[in-house]
Amino acid sequence: MKENQVGRWAKRQVAAHLLKGVLSPARGRSAAKVMYRALKSNAAQIHRASLSEIFPGIEQVEIRVKYSPYMGGGSLSDVITLAQIVKYLGCRRMFEIGTFRGYTTFHLALNSPADSHVYTLDLPASGVPEAKLEITDLQFIQKPSSGEWFKNTECEPKITQFLADSASFDYSPFEGSMNFVYVDGGHSYEYAMADSVTARRLLAPGGLIVWHDYPTYPGVWNCLEELSKKWPGNFEWVDGTALVTWKLV
Repeated sequence: MKENQVGRWAKRQVAAHLLKGVLSPARGRSAAKVMYRALKSNAAQIHRASLSEIFPGIEQVEIRVKYSPYMGGGSLSDVITLAQIVKYLGCRRMFEIGTFRGYTTFHLALNSPADSHVYTLDLPASGVPEAKLEITDLQFIQKPSSGEWFKNTECEPKITQFLADSASFDYSPFEGSMNFVYVDGGHSYEYAMADSVTARRLLAPGGLIVWHDYPTYPGVWNCLEELSKKWPGNFEWVDGTALVTWKLV
C-alpha cells in the first residue's frame, strides 16, 4: 500500500514540475532539455551492449583512477570505461583526437603498460580562425591551456601532445600503427566524419576505435549512424556511457 502511495506522490511531483515549467519559461526550457536528452537516447540506432558483452572478462580488470570534479567534458563512467579497455587490451600505441584538459589522456597513460605511449592532438584557441572545417561548441576550444591534467605527472613521459587542426594535421608518421584511437574532437558533423576517417587510417590490424559523445551531439550522432551502415564490423554503444566502439576487421 505504501509503495502505491509513494508512486502516486512521485507522479504528482513530476506533474507539478511540468506545470511550473509552463509558468516559468526558464524552467520549461530546462525540462525540455532533460526530455530531449532522454528521447535522443531512445532514438539512437547503434546497438547498445554492456562493456562485458563487448570485452568478456573485462570486469576483472583493476584500474587506477584519480578523481577530480574538474575532469573536463566527459563523465567519470566514460573515463573508467576507457581506462578498463586500454588495460584489458594492453594497448601500447594510442592516439587521442581532442585533448581538452587531458584528464582522459592522463588515465589512458596511467592504465597502459609501462612501455606504452599516448599521442594526443588538440586545436588551440589561436587556431580557430584558420580551422579547415565547421566548428561548434567553442567553449571546449577557447580555454587557457590544453592538457594541464598530465603536465608534471608520472604520466607525462608517456604522452606526446600536438597542437594543431585535426583536419589538416600530418598523420603520415602514425598511420597503420595504433592499437587504440580515441575520437573526442570537434562535435560538428564535418569534424566528426573527418576525424573518424583519420582514426581508421591510424589503426594497426586488430586495433580499436572509440568515439565519445554519442548521441550527445547531433553531428557525432549523425556521423556514427552513417558509418555504422557503411563500415564493416560491429559498432557497439557501451551501455551507461557516451562511448561507441569499432574494431578493424
